[in-house]
Amino acid sequence: MSQVALKGRTRSGLARVVRLAGVVGIAGALAATATAGCSSSSTGGASDPGRDAATIDIDSSVEQAERACPHTEPIDATKLSWKPPSVLHGSCTDKELEELVAYVNGHPAAKYVDWKGAVTNAGCSSCVFGKDTDATWKPLVEDANGQLVGLYVGGCIALASGSEACGHSYQNWFDCRFQACADCPNGDTAALQKCLSAASKSACKKAFDDVGTVCTDRGITDAETTCDGMKFVFEGPIRAQCIGLPEGGE
Repeated sequence: MSQVALKGRTRSGLARVVRLAGVVGIAGALAATATAGCSSSSTGGASDPGRDAATIDIDSSVEQAERACPHTEPIDATKLSWKPPSVLHGSCTDKELEELVAYVNGHPAAKYVDWKGAVTNAGCSSCVFGKDTDATWKPLVEDANGQLVGLYVGGCIALASGSEACGHSYQNWFDCRFQACADCPNGDTAALQKCLSAASKSACKKAFDDVGTVCTDRGITDAETTCDGMKFVFEGPIRAQCIGLPEGGE
């Protein structure tokens, strides 16, 4: 898990990322139109009292620099963390997953700790939520302070594809994009969506290409279809690790 990618502004808004199911995948990245960067607007204007034009120009330049995304410097995604998935089939039921989805969907302002509280079955909760220091990763990965720092999509990809190497490569690519987009405006979902797509053709191009090589294009397409959630990114990982995928992984 890329701790660099999930610190600061990106980590504070990670809960919103679970709603980006339509753009997190390789297929979505292939279909999306790449952009050179994310747009932003100045918070100041010539009419602001007590501020001269030079100050406004400096502020605007700083804001543009802070919000530039994605970074285009190539990232070596193979150096990002990876652990094999924890598999505890039968720990959760379809109904419990549906209830968690309904809770998160119905409470958009809820904090991560509230999500955890919504999973009342201790066995299910212990399968869904885990620490980044664990020997194996759970679908939702936390730091030592209990903050959400990772969405473990690669675990589902590994199980759906039958290849741990494929899941590893996928998770590295997934995390690489968040590292490249670490300076996107916090809370601007549209900007983050554009940045994630653009990162696959810039800073994370090698990681993107590696997924196709390791998994094969057909293999990753089938695995992503299996792991895709109806509403949220976490649905596939929870189903794959805590409930069990249907026979054949479909």
